[in-house]
Amino acid sequence: MEKMSQVILLFFIYSFIGWLWETVYCSLKAKKFVYRGFLVGPYCPIYGFGVLSVLYFVEPFENNLLVLYVGSAVLVTILEYVTSYGLEKLFHASWWDYHDVPFNLNGRVALPVSLFLGLGCVLIVKVIQPEIAKVVSFLQATFGNYLALCIVIVMGLDLIYTLLNMQGFKKLITEMGQTLETNQQEFKQRLNTKMEIATADWQKLKERTKKEHFQNRLNFQQRRFINNYPKLTLKNIKNSKEVRHLLEDLKKKGQ
Repeated sequence: MEKMSQVILLFFIYSFIGWLWETVYCSLKAKKFVYRGFLVGPYCPIYGFGVLSVLYFVEPFENNLLVLYVGSAVLVTILEYVTSYGLEKLFHASWWDYHDVPFNLNGRVALPVSLFLGLGCVLIVKVIQPEIAKVVSFLQATFGNYLALCIVIVMGLDLIYTLLNMQGFKKLITEMGQTLETNQQEFKQRLNTKMEIATADWQKLKERTKKEHFQNRLNFQQRRFINNYPKLTLKNIKNSKEVRHLLEDLKKKGQ
């Protein structure tokens, strides 16, 4: 149980460090505060899983710097690709996109990013982990296994809440796509009957769609997804580009 508690604490600490890194980096880049992370709490589990994988599989080779670096880069790249693929299949959405980065693979991973993350892992193994191990030992001595148990409960509830939100989000964007499809058909029928139509008619139809069907439908978590993931791409959704524009409009108007 003590070993499991240690793993949970390490996972949480590195998930928090990953969240902190992403939040600071993205906030500076956007010149505004950007609360990163798939979950509600201040942690990004992909970093926790990534560092634990490196510590378990690669740290034994820490005296061989080349193996440590290459092994770390390969591990985190595999994890990032699998995570991207899994999220896309589950929620029909792509959360990050590296298509504009050189040497990318399907936009899910990219060589420059992997090389950078490999360096980060070397820094963690050589410099950060020894200090984190001391912190974990202190926490275990002070709180026993109770802190790890609390972390599991809180993150578990967070995961359930987020998954429910994502299911609602997926249902909403699917409904948006279908409604816009219906409106497009209506628009085309009016064109076919030679009715006089102003060029703004399609915009009016979209505005009507927003007002009649989707006002107050986005909650805080769903708005955060849209706001903090500008490269969020909707997959297998009818009129995905129009849906994305509609979501942006709803977010800006606080609806």
